[in-house]
Amino acid sequence: MNIGQNDTNRWDFSPQFQQPSYRLHDRFIRLKRTYWNRQYAIILLAYTGLTIVLNQFTFHYMFFEFLSDQNKFQINSSYDDYIRYYIYGYIMCFIPGGVLSTIYPAHNILGISVTISSILYLIIVMSIRYIDAHTHCFLQFFMGMISAVAYSAIFRVWTYWIPLNTQSIRHVPIILYEVTHKGGFIYENIIALHRSYSSYTLTLSIGVIGLAWYVLWFYVINDNQFRRLNCDIILFGGSNNSRYPLEKSEVSFTRSIVSGIPWKSLFTSVPVLIIVLLYICIDRIFYKRVESDFYIDEMLERQTRTFTIVILILIVILVELAPEITISTSTTNIRKFWSCLYLGSMSIYFILEAIIGNTLKNNTFYHFILLEVEHFRFFGYQLNYLDIAPNYASLIYSSLMTIAYTSNKLFETVLNKIFNFGILNDTETHILMAVLCLTMGTLYAVFGSAEIQPWSADKPVEEIQQNLVENENLPSV
Repeated sequence: MNIGQNDTNRWDFSPQFQQPSYRLHDRFIRLKRTYWNRQYAIILLAYTGLTIVLNQFTFHYMFFEFLSDQNKFQINSSYDDYIRYYIYGYIMCFIPGGVLSTIYPAHNILGISVTISSILYLIIVMSIRYIDAHTHCFLQFFMGMISAVAYSAIFRVWTYWIPLNTQSIRHVPIILYEVTHKGGFIYENIIALHRSYSSYTLTLSIGVIGLAWYVLWFYVINDNQFRRLNCDIILFGGSNNSRYPLEKSEVSFTRSIVSGIPWKSLFTSVPVLIIVLLYICIDRIFYKRVESDFYIDEMLERQTRTFTIVILILIVILVELAPEITISTSTTNIRKFWSCLYLGSMSIYFILEAIIGNTLKNNTFYHFILLEVEHFRFFGYQLNYLDIAPNYASLIYSSLMTIAYTSNKLFETVLNKIFNFGILNDTETHILMAVLCLTMGTLYAVFGSAEIQPWSADKPVEEIQQNLVENENLPSV
């Protein structure tokens, strides 16, 4: 792959490949040009870095557990305590990470996060036998913070480097990552690897890999400067101009940007509020679903995940070779279709559970269909924030995660009383969940949107420069 292609403009998709061609050969060339370029190479590398950061904690956890079982050191806390501190740091730093990824170039934030996380990971692993419990808890808390920043940054990296005025199918790489990572495929293989070859060297290696990743990231992001022999290479890739990170800016755009974020519009926009409600409610649906036999057949889940990956790749090839299939379908309709299909399928599931019970155990085919819809829901509300506010994708995602987690904690007592302590029996609970699914599906069908919101549109560069000049002329207090 020549990741140096299209080095003059990150939006450099040649016009001759934008228009539908009636020659099959030209369509294959367009397919190659669409995904085999510098933009997608950066995205692939970004998700590789995110995977390294998220799995550093897994490696550390497994190594900690191994040493504890071998009585190699004594700390007056269990590793479950450290997981708790890691999660606290993870949740608390989501919104700050989203803000940083909004006001600064997200690829800079991601590069810094992976580097700091790798250095911190190496320090923890090398000193794990010598530090006390309090220091270890603090380091885990800090490691969770760095992971949250990296996860927040990845979505702004995506919306910056991939054109937003293209088909929804171009988001398939995100979905493939979510299916493999959140589906447990990467985690399961790492656990198996660590259990088979558990050693100090193996545990240390992922930290070294993280530092090596940054060297490659540094080269890819600064490829233009290397080609132009420009000496003004920024250590963490690009300038502070989040809209033009590979160009030297005459005016600093980093001041007063936080106040320039449309906070009121961001949290009062109807499409955003609908997504927030969906995240909150679907968390409750997820917890109720886990209590049932939704994931009881591990082999079926693995088969479904593999089938989904193959189907997604085939769909991408088909749609890219024959764009006429989706040329008249708007992104909004695609989002609504998959979201409503998922919520409708879950409502049917809860209704069947209320009427006959053991729905999935007695019907393997329906179980397979539900797992498929579970994966394809990423084409729905899960990626909606990339459409409505691409410039604030990281901030919206981090806010969604924080709000969903906080609401679950705030209402945990009430919801547990409703769902677990006999106020409602199982039949009534399933009916309530079915009504919730239908209600949220209806709301999303009516108010959901995939159109870029006016408050999230880019301002002209001249307007930004003028605002900065006016701010500089204001008398200091």
